[in-house]
Amino acid sequence: MSYQVIARKYRPKKFADITAQEHITRTIQNSLRMGRLGHGYIFSGLRGVGKTTAARVFAKAVNCIKMTEDKDYLQHVTEPCGECESCRDFEAGTSLNIAEFDAASNNSVDDIRLLRENVRYGPQKGRYRVYIIDEVHMLSIAAFNAFLKTLEEPPPHAIFIFATTELHKIPATIASRCQRFNFKRIPLNAIEAQLLQICVAEQIAVEADALQLIGRKAQGSMRDAQSILDQVIAFSVDAELGDGISYAKVAELLNYIDDEHFFAVTDAVADQDPVKMIDVAQFVLQNGYDEQDFLEKLIEHMRNILMVHNLHSTRLVERPDPVRERYLRDAARFSPLSIMQMTEFLLQTQKELKFQFEYQFRFELALLRLLDFTGQAPLSVAAPGETAQKKKSLLNE
Repeated sequence: MSYQVIARKYRPKKFADITAQEHITRTIQNSLRMGRLGHGYIFSGLRGVGKTTAARVFAKAVNCIKMTEDKDYLQHVTEPCGECESCRDFEAGTSLNIAEFDAASNNSVDDIRLLRENVRYGPQKGRYRVYIIDEVHMLSIAAFNAFLKTLEEPPPHAIFIFATTELHKIPATIASRCQRFNFKRIPLNAIEAQLLQICVAEQIAVEADALQLIGRKAQGSMRDAQSILDQVIAFSVDAELGDGISYAKVAELLNYIDDEHFFAVTDAVADQDPVKMIDVAQFVLQNGYDEQDFLEKLIEHMRNILMVHNLHSTRLVERPDPVRERYLRDAARFSPLSIMQMTEFLLQTQKELKFQFEYQFRFELALLRLLDFTGQAPLSVAAPGETAQKKKSLLNE
């Protein structure tokens, strides 16, 4: 059997397995219990957060025979059983009651007319025919208009689920006839927990810091995180040596610049040390790192310092504890005003660097210009005898 990627192998098959979208799964399950199903739904949100997966679980649930016949199961479990004929057909990909339609490649009026013709026919088994239309914002205006009448007066057996990453592109005439669900960006700790479960199931040893780095790289997308994990496993794990996934290997594969280099930038500013700043610039250029990516991460570094200033804790800093402790110490070396000025300068530099020649020199010049933003107003530094308990409370507050 051919290899199945992690994102497909561990794709949720019931509502309870969908991560961090409880506000949506609870609403859908309550609708199933009360029999208050709509005919049109819009699932919107970032890529890889569970829109199409939730649509597929929903489609499986509305035709699950056990949920239809067993009222007690419907009220207390409200999950597709996975064992009845309808659920088995769905898992095997042979169900005629569920149709997935890719609007990115089928976005013409003719495609929608063909869909409208198919909608007229009822389900062969079960109660509903469910149409999942992915990337629905890619439909043309003419295609949306052709679909409007069907959505306004749909047959009783039809349910339409529209998935999109760009809700604002859907015409108001379509959106107003549907129930809208906004999928949240998945929190870092939820991504880490899911990746850890996968590593345990795959019997792969992994460092917690490595999982955090993968989760940060995914930026709230579970599918991105799982795809990165697949790549990391192929790079890191040696079956003969029994190696696991380490932070160093993940950083090497993802071409990740260690936080130490961003602290070196702010240290150079605080110490007014141009030599140290030039060393950082040379490290970036000589090791082939992307200057734009470095500036983006440096802006995130400035943001972390600013959060520590305003919250007097590191609870919004997504880093390992030793790094969070350093943020707690180093934030006192700058005033919030100087951090905001440097951040604004870096944002402007990011824009200008895209359209400039001699970008290597301009990158070096940009880092050196950070030395002009002194504005230091050190905050009171904790006394040397501060207890470990107080440090812990600041990190987790």
